Amino acid sequence: MKTLFYIFIFLFILQTNAQEKLDYQYQNVPLQEVLEDIETKNKVSFSFAKDVIANKFITLNSKESTYLEILDAMTAQTGLLIKPISDTQIIISIIKKNSDSSTICGYLLDAQNRFPITYAVLINTNGNTITTNSQGYFEGKSSTDNTYTVNQTGYEKTVIIISTNCSPIYVNPSAENLDQVLLIGYVTTGIDRNKDGSIDVTSNSLGILPGLVTPDLMQSIQLVPGVSTLDESATGIQIRGGSPDQNLILFDDIKLYNSGYFYGMFSAFNPYATQKATLFKSGTSAAYGDRISGIIDISTGEKIPSKLQAGFGLDGLSVDAYLKAPLNDKVAVYLFGRRSYTDLYKSPTYDSYADKNFTNFGVTKDINGTILNLETDDDFTPETSNNEFSFTDFNAKIIIKPNADNSVSISGLYTHNRLDFDFMGGDEKVVDSLSTKNKGVSTSWKHTTNDKQHEELTAYYSEYNSFYQNDELKDEDNNGVLDLEEINTRRNDITDIGLNFSSTTQINEKQKIALGYQISHTDLNVIISKEKPLDAEKESSLQDNDNLKNALFGEYVYQFKNKGFLNTGLRFVHYSNLGNFLIEPRLSFEYPLHKNFRIKAAIERRNQPISQLVEFNHTELRLENNLWRLSDGKDFPLLSSNQISSGLLFHHNKLTFDVDAYYKELKGLTTFTSGFSNPLENLEEGKSTIKGIDFLLKYKWDHYKIWAGYTFNDIIFQFPNLKDTSDKFSGNNDVTHQLRISNTLKLDKWQFSLGWQYRTGKPVTPVNNYEIKIDADGENAGVVNFGALNSDRLPDFHRLDASIIYDFKINKLRAQLGLSALNLYNRVIPLNLVYKAERKPLDDGGIAVEGTTGSTLDEREVILEQVIQRFSLGFTTNASFRLFI
Repeated sequence: MKTLFYIFIFLFILQTNAQEKLDYQYQNVPLQEVLEDIETKNKVSFSFAKDVIANKFITLNSKESTYLEILDAMTAQTGLLIKPISDTQIIISIIKKNSDSSTICGYLLDAQNRFPITYAVLINTNGNTITTNSQGYFEGKSSTDNTYTVNQTGYEKTVIIISTNCSPIYVNPSAENLDQVLLIGYVTTGIDRNKDGSIDVTSNSLGILPGLVTPDLMQSIQLVPGVSTLDESATGIQIRGGSPDQNLILFDDIKLYNSGYFYGMFSAFNPYATQKATLFKSGTSAAYGDRISGIIDISTGEKIPSKLQAGFGLDGLSVDAYLKAPLNDKVAVYLFGRRSYTDLYKSPTYDSYADKNFTNFGVTKDINGTILNLETDDDFTPETSNNEFSFTDFNAKIIIKPNADNSVSISGLYTHNRLDFDFMGGDEKVVDSLSTKNKGVSTSWKHTTNDKQHEELTAYYSEYNSFYQNDELKDEDNNGVLDLEEINTRRNDITDIGLNFSSTTQINEKQKIALGYQISHTDLNVIISKEKPLDAEKESSLQDNDNLKNALFGEYVYQFKNKGFLNTGLRFVHYSNLGNFLIEPRLSFEYPLHKNFRIKAAIERRNQPISQLVEFNHTELRLENNLWRLSDGKDFPLLSSNQISSGLLFHHNKLTFDVDAYYKELKGLTTFTSGFSNPLENLEEGKSTIKGIDFLLKYKWDHYKIWAGYTFNDIIFQFPNLKDTSDKFSGNNDVTHQLRISNTLKLDKWQFSLGWQYRTGKPVTPVNNYEIKIDADGENAGVVNFGALNSDRLPDFHRLDASIIYDFKINKLRAQLGLSALNLYNRVIPLNLVYKAERKPLDDGGIAVEGTTGSTLDEREVILEQVIQRFSLGFTTNASFRLFI
């Protein structure tokens, strides 16, 4: 790490000329003033004759752009040639136009942001077509009919008359694309708030974030108030009190059932494959179903790039590369790949994560502070254990745009996570292995019937496979030979295939209606087995279920003149595995009381026919132990929720203030889906209520940004049939207070970020007392008496994270170095606690209290075998190097 630090200093001294992304905002400003502003901001120089730029004016509104990125727009608006000839010198001259009167030409620009419209098709009544280039420029042969129609997705069909003077022509975006983004930089650069209340996280626009050196979308989403994890992972996301399996995650319309590697510590999505993620916390469109909490809709992009784009990256865990190649102006190919190298070299970054994930024991105390002496703790050490971890992911996409009215894309996804662990403890060896895979493909066709009618047809196939095996080997005869004593396996396989169709009609400027139909089939099987080879014993259970879903939805949107809206939706769905016909109403509303002040509200009902169970049996609990199950209306009930939220948003100049209050009712929870910290043998059904407030405060001074996000949650469980519990108690994920404070600073080519986060410890069930007794075989038996369910809490969590990024050039390639540190003050605490125990029936000889005779244990007494603890991440550094073409 010292070497990296010196590299940073060396590069800083070199003062390599990198392009800084800045804001450029001009409203009919003389070109000379614009040039002076760009020169001052970027230390470049323009060469020109004064009469050339006279009477030229610029209108631009561009956020986080390099000066080179706005030159095309300036060229299109002025008709001048603006061309860089070196890193610091730019010349401006008059474009020599063809004096031939038979040639017509012009520049096509967006009327809203004044940027060129690239690769747009212009067609006249004779069928002649002209296509704009990467600068929005077009030219063609003059004819008796120089009246053309602009035909480009996202823009109104506009009739124009083209002349020979090559003047700029402005076209308005279509109504559905106007003002979709309400607040740019809602949290920080690249995290924007849309009019419908959803949040867009855009990878290529993301600024530096605390503790990150790559723009990981799943980690970045956690900066939004109301979104967090209880285990510091990238993918164990709970949104407004919902569990991770209650979130719908789509990747290019492929439904995913696993989104992380290595206990979810790393996202299964290549950061440079995921262009944008749209997050819904509430006010969900009726087009989304099958989950009761948040929606995370991820896209790899839909644009045909004007030129080849590529990149390569290396960090403390993996290498990755990507390629976006236009085959022509109508077809493009995207390729993304990533592979960990931890099976070849274990970096300090990996060692830190491995220490967190494989350390599952610690000092355990009862409610009085007495240390519990658990003789079966797996107190392994690095010297007695081995671990191997690797992951691979690959994404590919083909985009075809044969004309302005049609767009077709085909996307494929493959991810594989492999994890092996073993350790020696006395005369016993334990071996754990886990493999998880995602495979999927989707195809999408978007069609524009006219400027008011749009259709979309999507088909997808998704496959998820998880296989876990735990082997226990013992030296039974003390001869140094290990015999395979027990094999435990768990397998979970899901195939999901579906077809979605939607049609959107823009009735007028204010009203829009959407209708759609969805059909999907899910096949799911679970295999759990326990085998004792020496005794020739085997227990196994197999469950194979399927579900056919049919859903109809409709949505009506009314847009007020002041950018407010009313969105009402209705979703009708039938699940074959339940035989029920369900209705899910949706309503969301936002209205500006002032240009800087908006009120908002949302109400919705949602259902979920599949969920994850926490499987405590047949596993050492060292690896992930969640299994997906389909609802059957009996043992595994349908999850359903009713949600309501309201709040206000204030934004003025550099200040943003946003607050939301919400209330949720969840039904269909079970003791197995909830994963209590103490073992509960019987499957019982319950419900929960969630009350909360999300709060965001952000301020920006030029290149410095500071924001704070706070969430209050009150999650209450009710399980009426559970014994020894009160009617209501704290939910397992009830984290009352969560706070994040983040800062970012840009200085020339450097970016700095520092962030602190805090949250209340999660609820756990305490041990009232623990007593060692001796059974009839003379073996120790630890008898435990648990306290009230979830009546205690783990210590509060907090940590400080930092990042530094330096941008520079290597020849003509853009390069970047990054350095990050998590948990700067190295505070390590338990984040979760699970008791491994079971109720054992009386033996014929009874169980006697140690040191006495004749007494027996009550039949209800519980034998505590192990306490599994999960700890927070210690001080962890990471470094990255990237090249961009």
